Amino acid sequence: MKTLLKTLLLAVLMVGSVQAQDASSKINELYNKYGNIPNYKVNVVYEAINDNMGFKNVQEGVLVVEGAKYILKYGPNETWLNDGKTEYVGTKEPDHSQILFFCPGQNTEAIVDFGSMMTFFGSGHNGTMEGSVLKLKPSSEAAYKEVHVAFSGNNITSITAVDDFGTSHKYSFSNFSTNTSGTSFSINPAEYYEKIDERRGCK
Repeated sequence: MKTLLKTLLLAVLMVGSVQAQDASSKINELYNKYGNIPNYKVNVVYEAINDNMGFKNVQEGVLVVEGAKYILKYGPNETWLNDGKTEYVGTKEPDHSQILFFCPGQNTEAIVDFGSMMTFFGSGHNGTMEGSVLKLKPSSEAAYKEVHVAFSGNNITSITAVDDFGTSHKYSFSNFSTNTSGTSFSINPAEYYEKIDERRGCK
């Protein structure tokens, strides 16, 4: 019986080791591909779901990345922007509008960094690969407790980050292109009634 238990334990450990190796290999493959694409444009469907709290929010938008800059627009009323000097989150509601200002990399409203959407998991994460999904956990403090990267071949199809409240933030991608010409990385603060400046030391 002891021999059987040892054999089963070794088998489980071997499977876990193989999965970890496969995950590491796939992470490197995806990171190397997208890390070598400095400019891109991609359609995004964002779904925020928390079954325990009983809510679901779905938005469709377009993300454009050029080097250190990015702009993610969900229709005409919500804009996430990094112009290289400041990060902004601008929202417009029928009865209120608001814009927030952050130092680059300090946007506390974002669950992931949109400027490195396709590569942020390339370091500081460990996990396994199950079928065509990488199931990873950050090795240091992050805004999420786990992230799932779904892929087809060497193309990322979606990224899902789960936060401490159990909310699933899923970003599904389509129409990936390296043509970003004509993109304006700008926002007009004067269009927003309430202005909240969260910048510290980067003005």
